[in-house]
Amino acid sequence: ELVRAVLAQAGHEVDVVSDGADAVMAVQASRYDLVLMDVQMPGMDGLTATRRIRALPAEYAAVPIVAMTANVLPHQVTEIRAAGMNAHVGKPFKRPELLK
Repeated sequence: ELVRAVLAQAGHEVDVVSDGADAVMAVQASRYDLVLMDVQMPGMDGLTATRRIRALPAEYAAVPIVAMTANVLPHQVTEIRAAGMNAHVGKPFKRPELLK
């Protein structure tokens, strides 16, 4: 909710889903400029959801995906990138980093 509030205050429209499976469905249902993906979610995690989004037809698969996670160790960042995410924002987040 805090991330949503910060992004909304900065003028962004924000949709929130509850898990990775819902994220995959949302990407197919709407056009997004960016997906901010939690890595650890109930059900389907963010890495799996990202791999599934990247396997979709090109018009869906091309959406930039940024991980939002406390997983910031080098090997974890490597895993995030290998799953197909474009970047990551660490938790706890810093407002300027999130908005960048």
